[in-house]
Amino acid sequence: MGRPKALLPIQGRTFLENILDAISRTSIEDTIVVLGHHRDQIERSVSLPSVVFNPDYERGMITSFQAGIRKLSWETAGAFLFLVDHPLVESTTIESMIMNLAPNRIVLPTFDRRRGHPVLFSSEVLEEILALGPSEGANIVVHKNPGRIIEVPVNAPGILVDIDTPEQFERLRKDYP
Repeated sequence: MGRPKALLPIQGRTFLENILDAISRTSIEDTIVVLGHHRDQIERSVSLPSVVFNPDYERGMITSFQAGIRKLSWETAGAFLFLVDHPLVESTTIESMIMNLAPNRIVLPTFDRRRGHPVLFSSEVLEEILALGPSEGANIVVHKNPGRIIEVPVNAPGILVDIDTPEQFERLRKDYP
């Protein structure tokens, strides 16, 4: 993208601020932002809750999720994985997912029968994520046992929006000025 995705603008705020705002309007008790590349620039630009620096961010995205998991209370019921390049998450989606959390389950939102983000992992599943190698992704854990997936249909097409290229970002800006 040529600049930090976390700081890309959408509807008068950054991608990261949009996600944090949605989280702030839910029953989530602890929010941990994991930073790696562009850490200083992001910290200067956005007011953040609890922050964890992942010195291993170059080894793979999963290392950031693992760094965040390690900072959670041992009493946590589960953890969401919010990706900064999925900036259109809504608080109603988050709450719907929380209401469906169950032990040893992974909760996925769906729109039009397609799975999207964020993803909610029960605490039992977090141990499996911590065991992944740096070149592996959380999708390995998601696909490992399809029987433990809980799909939650939501009326939120933004769960499918993933911004990885300048062209996708320009389309997003046209659709969400």
